[in-house]
Amino acid sequence: MSAFVIVSIILLGIIVLDAVGDGLRWVNKKVAHHVVEIIREAIWLSLVAYFMQNWLIIPMYVLARIAIFDPIINLVAGKGLGYIGSSSVYDLALKWFMVKVKNPGIIIWVVRALALIWWVAWIITNADGRF
Repeated sequence: MSAFVIVSIILLGIIVLDAVGDGLRWVNKKVAHHVVEIIREAIWLSLVAYFMQNWLIIPMYVLARIAIFDPIINLVAGKGLGYIGSSSVYDLALKWFMVKVKNPGIIIWVVRALALIWWVAWIITNADGRF
């Protein structure tokens, strides 16, 4: 089987996952929708990493998402910057964490800041530790 056929089949699978995820969202199964969305994102990232021959793109994406996704979506939705929803596995884990920790808001922002610093450091050093 050629690489073209394999990538075509993978893209077809991504389209199916996209449709399934949207269908789950329409019937208000938000957590299931987010799980399907995570799987779809992982497949896309794997394709990009494979063709770039650089698997470091996956942890870089995760770090950038931790650092900036929630603050941006909260701003766009008109929520507070520290708002934590209940529609994804990540949100549910953060809510569980908030119950266990005395002052979770500061810790969450520290984690976001560290993720952003690490991501920027990888960009500056081309991920090899040298400038």
